[in-house]
Amino acid sequence: MRVVGRIAAGGDGGWDYVSIDEAARKLYITRRASIMSLDADTGKPTLALAMTNRSHQVVPINGGKELLVTNGGDATVTILDAATGKARITTTVSAGPDAAILEPTTGLVLVLGHKSGKVDLIDPKSGALRGSIDVGGTLEYAAADGRGKAFVNVEDKGELVAIDMKTRTVLGHYKMAGCEEPTGLAYLAPNNLLLAACGNGVAAFVSPNTGSVVQALKIGEGSDAAFYDSVRKLAYVPSGATGTLSVIAVLGQTARIVETVETAKGARLGMVDTKTGRVYLPSVKYSPPTAVGSRPPMVPGSFEILVVGR
Repeated sequence: MRVVGRIAAGGDGGWDYVSIDEAARKLYITRRASIMSLDADTGKPTLALAMTNRSHQVVPINGGKELLVTNGGDATVTILDAATGKARITTTVSAGPDAAILEPTTGLVLVLGHKSGKVDLIDPKSGALRGSIDVGGTLEYAAADGRGKAFVNVEDKGELVAIDMKTRTVLGHYKMAGCEEPTGLAYLAPNNLLLAACGNGVAAFVSPNTGSVVQALKIGEGSDAAFYDSVRKLAYVPSGATGTLSVIAVLGQTARIVETVETAKGARLGMVDTKTGRVYLPSVKYSPPTAVGSRPPMVPGSFEILVVGR
């Protein structure tokens, strides 16, 4: 695999999670003050589908006709029209709404309070808050097994937390040995494994039944996402600090890195399109830091989407 395309996406400033609606052939990227969409077939971007208040995640809902957006700036979620960006309803949630996923057995959207340690439950039809589950800690990302369990990475504790969605109770807190500051999380259904991207340059494969680390692979530094191609049976972890993408094959309970793709510094988040097998990674160019130890400034107008494929 290699970088096969670069899509200029304009606009300055940061970004966060990438989501995909494969049926609608749309990718969504939060740009903090707005959200942008990308046509997965043509590569055509819509740079400001809707304006937001420090948005973090877009979740396609209601058959892809609407989108739920988490807004960290004012602790809300907004449901808007996927075609026009027009908002239908805004709901107040717990402090620091960050990542969010649609849990299929309940039909609820799980919104992770990065600051509150709570998982808020949103009804995508009405937009109403249907309760909260107190997990505790700094919540980073979630995954669901499709059979009624959800899992949450707790960054500050290095934990995986299992939740029973039927009873809305925490089943257990599991310390992930060798995994520090876990961020991205994905569920690999064929293998019944969870993949956690760890802040210490490790990809940890975890049993959802016991919470124990089955295998840990050394990858690049600065990972913030993990995602899985169920068609090609490949998992991916982008590492922004080293500018690499780890391509991981998983057979049964055994994983191995089959390729390490050179990408770009800062490309720490992304998503895979299982129809084409292509991976999309937001990135930006950086100028040299202005002082020793300071964060390098972004080059104005350099934001782009890297397309990785064959």
